[in-house]
Amino acid sequence: MSVDLDAIHAGLPAVTDTVRLVVSDMDGTILTPHKELAPSTLQAVKALQEAGITLCLASARPPASMLPYVRKLGLASQNAGFNGGIIFAPDGTFSVNRVLPRDAVKIMCDMLHVHKVETWLLTGEEWLVKDAATPFVEHERRHTGLVPRQVDNLYDHFEGVGKVMGISTDYDLVERMETEIGVMLKGEASVRRSNESMLDITPVLANKGEALRALSDLYGVRPEETACIGDAPNDLSMFAVSGLSIAMGQATDDIKANAQFVTDTNERNGWASAVSRFILPRAPKK
Repeated sequence: MSVDLDAIHAGLPAVTDTVRLVVSDMDGTILTPHKELAPSTLQAVKALQEAGITLCLASARPPASMLPYVRKLGLASQNAGFNGGIIFAPDGTFSVNRVLPRDAVKIMCDMLHVHKVETWLLTGEEWLVKDAATPFVEHERRHTGLVPRQVDNLYDHFEGVGKVMGISTDYDLVERMETEIGVMLKGEASVRRSNESMLDITPVLANKGEALRALSDLYGVRPEETACIGDAPNDLSMFAVSGLSIAMGQATDDIKANAQFVTDTNERNGWASAVSRFILPRAPKK
C-alpha cells in the first residue's frame, strides 16, 4: 500500500510562534557522522542559551554514553536516555527509570533468537551481550565509549532491563520485527528502529513523545512551545507532540514528510542551520 507523503505533510498542525524548549536527537542529528560536535553546533547552543531557550537531549543511547556530550555542550538541563525510559540530570542521577516486565523481555529475546537477530540487554548501569567480539558490538564500543559485559546466558539477566536491542544487517527483517514485536507487545512496550539495522524495545512510556512531554513539564513549558530535531523513526513520536518539528536533511522521505521543516544534513551543519533558521526567530520576546 502506497503512502501519500504530501498528504501527511499537508495535514501537519500550524507551527508555533514561540519556542521555549528544544529537544534534540543525538546520532544523525546534533552529532556529525563521526560522532563529534561541530563548531557551528557549539555556537548554536550558545545562541540558544543567550536567547533563553533550554536545550535537552533525547536519545536511544544509555545515559552513560550521553553524559560526555551533555558536559561538552555545557547543559544544565535534564535529558532523556533509552528514548525516554530514563530522565537524568547532568550529574548522572535519574529522576525517571522505567524498566520492562520480565515476561515481555523473554518474549522479545525468544523472537529475536528465532530470527537470528543479535540481541543486547541494557539497564541504567550495564550493557549485556552474549558475544563482546561481534562487529556490531565493536562498532558500538568505538562510537559510545561504553564497555559491554559478556554473559553466558542473557536469559539469566531479565531484571531491571530498560531496553532490549535487536541488531541485524538484514534491514527488511529489522523492519518486520518492529511491526511483529510491536503488535505482540502492544501496551507493554514501545518498539522503534533507531536506524535501519537497530531495533529499540523500551517500556511503553519510553518513547520520545513522552520524553518531550516529561521534559516540558519539568521546565514549565507547554509541549506546543517546544521544538524538536531528529532523523529517525524513533523521533516521530516527538514530532507529533511538539510545536515545531525539524527533520535532518539525510532523513528518509517518510521522516521528512512528518516534519514541518527540513534542514541540511548532519555532514553540512544541519543542526546549527535549523537553530538559526527555524528556532531562534521564534525565541521568547524579552
